Amino acid sequence: MPVYKGTNEVTSGNLRKGSTEIQNGYKATNPFFVNETTLTIAFVDNTSANVNLNSAASVSFTGTPGDTWSSFTRNLTRANGTVRITGAAGAESGDTQNILSIVESGSGASQRDLTFSGTLPTVTQTITVTVTDTVVNLTARSLSVGPGGSSTFSAISMGVISWTGDGIATLNCTTDYSAGRMERAGSVVMQAPFSINPGDGIQAIFENGGTYQNDVNQTGGTYPKTNVYTLSLPETLTYQAGSVSASYSKIL
Repeated sequence: MPVYKGTNEVTSGNLRKGSTEIQNGYKATNPFFVNETTLTIAFVDNTSANVNLNSAASVSFTGTPGDTWSSFTRNLTRANGTVRITGAAGAESGDTQNILSIVESGSGASQRDLTFSGTLPTVTQTITVTVTDTVVNLTARSLSVGPGGSSTFSAISMGVISWTGDGIATLNCTTDYSAGRMERAGSVVMQAPFSINPGDGIQAIFENGGTYQNDVNQTGGTYPKTNVYTLSLPETLTYQAGSVSASYSKIL
């Protein structure tokens, strides 16, 4: 129920006895005035260059002091695969009544969440939250499947297939004809369009630093006959994901 001085309503924060602000007014046991306060949570985005905060907009809640307001979440996500997010935090300033709670959650390399909850203050106030993160910079890989090229011969040297860093490498071959394959020392390592990797029991054949050749084991039909090899490695705790491709063609 509103309170008036003459025809003017007395709004929250403006009902006083002397210099003391009145929070609640009663007639017998029935309240006729309840003071309301506003909490504003302002954000400062201090995240890393490769991390994005989904919103730095301020949030405000108004109501009875001590009431709980609706919790909300801010998300930190990485912009690319050059970093791995390991943590997030919100540093408070102005929370003189200790009414704001910030909880971090999430796992993995790409995202962390900060959830905000709490109660309304006894007096209107603004709390500033500076959002930060912790990241690990991932090392870029060097990968090679040879320079690619074309030849009138059925066998074309691919040179050395190699990569840097840990993780299981996968080699995939796609072809525009039916009998493309990769060989090493005269032995068939892979028949397109199959994929192989060092973890599937043939590591001694497909190895980091091995020298291979592309072979076109088919005559007749349409030329050129092309194999495309793609070497891929996943992201690890210290290295970025990476891939590289090279095309080899037999021409007439």
